Amino acid sequence: MGQSVNSQLSMLFTEECDKVRDLMHVHSFSYDFHLRIVHQYLLGSHMTLRQGYHLTSFLEDFIAHHSDIPKFGRNHVFQGTLALPTNMITAHQLYNYIADHANTYHMKPLRMARPAMGNDSKKGTPGTEQNEYALVSIWNSSGSYKDSEGLRHHDDFDVSLLVCHSAAPFEEQSEAERRMLRLRFYVIMTSQRELFPRLTADMRRFKKLPRLQREVLEPVVGRAAWEAAEPEPSLGRQPAAERELWQDVEDSSEFYAGGTQVKLGPGLFYTSPLFPLLASEVASAQKQLSSMVQLAKCHCRRDNLWKRLFLLEPLASDKLKLGKLSLVELEELLDAVHGKSIADVDPQLECFLTMTVSWYQSLIKVLLSRFPQSCRHFHNAETGTQYLVVLNQKFTDCFVLVFLDSHSGKTSLTVVFREPFPVQPQNSESPLPQLVSTYHHLESVINTACFNLWTGLL
Repeated sequence: MGQSVNSQLSMLFTEECDKVRDLMHVHSFSYDFHLRIVHQYLLGSHMTLRQGYHLTSFLEDFIAHHSDIPKFGRNHVFQGTLALPTNMITAHQLYNYIADHANTYHMKPLRMARPAMGNDSKKGTPGTEQNEYALVSIWNSSGSYKDSEGLRHHDDFDVSLLVCHSAAPFEEQSEAERRMLRLRFYVIMTSQRELFPRLTADMRRFKKLPRLQREVLEPVVGRAAWEAAEPEPSLGRQPAAERELWQDVEDSSEFYAGGTQVKLGPGLFYTSPLFPLLASEVASAQKQLSSMVQLAKCHCRRDNLWKRLFLLEPLASDKLKLGKLSLVELEELLDAVHGKSIADVDPQLECFLTMTVSWYQSLIKVLLSRFPQSCRHFHNAETGTQYLVVLNQKFTDCFVLVFLDSHSGKTSLTVVFREPFPVQPQNSESPLPQLVSTYHHLESVINTACFNLWTGLL
């Protein structure tokens, strides 16, 4: 009789083990499946999710639902925030600039549509959507790591970086908040080797593990830290073997577990322990974003100054009331762009660089009369410095600059480009359109200089 009861208990225990094992596999498969779908969507596949799907909302809910990764999960996700000062540029303006020039920073924009809900029946009617733009970067990674049992594994991963602007509407922000760019980003790692769930469970995982001591995650990338096991719940009169099984199932994470937050970098916190290869990619993503924002700040400031240089009068829509450029701002702009002497463009024009200060003063007057709508004149009477910008209305990425310092006797005549000077391809028979426009504009300025030279001889 006792033998029969033990046999039945053994059979029930085996069935429960199979159920738990299957449940864990379904959980792991679901977790990996959804992260793989996200990665495929970021690659450009819209077979599962519609275009404009609000992916960051899904990831936020997904991470909240999966506080720990499943026991047999092979894919990983991280959510972090980054706050960086923008100095003279507003955060909204800077983020929009990055989104508009995403290719420059090796990113691609991702449109996400969020349903607009409001009290105004005209603006918040069902069916209307508000578009937001996230930034995406994808690369490959590989590395080795140890699991909870000390076994070493090697794997190749696809890594996806998804970035979005996390800020209140511009009108609702304080002046300090407007100068702080807050980014929310996600790092997703999907295994390239292990695409399918395991058919059988590694039963060694069900063995009672010794209690591990709490360790602090060191800043050295690639080191795994482990959390101490929580107090064991009361399991009543369950068999000892079954209690050990369920105790291990409850702690279903190999690399993630509840615990204190660990600082990974400026503004980056995560609950230790962290999957070591993911920690490395998070650090790489943070460095990439910081470099991107720093470079974009320079580009955005340069383009703002360049745009204002073309304004005759301040725009009515200019919320920041910046208006026309000042002399100090022009000198700041000239330090951020690319100038080329006319002698480097055409050696035959070198003779114009040897003219006297008085000739350059008369040239400025003639150019102002010849191109009244295209000239921007900057003059500092105290220092005797004059800049005359002759804008190219057809190719707005370049202008001709006349410089004069009457006190030191320095003069120059240069062609200034917002981007580096375009190079004519060797195999191309016809010149680039921007080069043609630049040469035509320079020719019109040189013709005016020749006229000034001619009138000086009369």
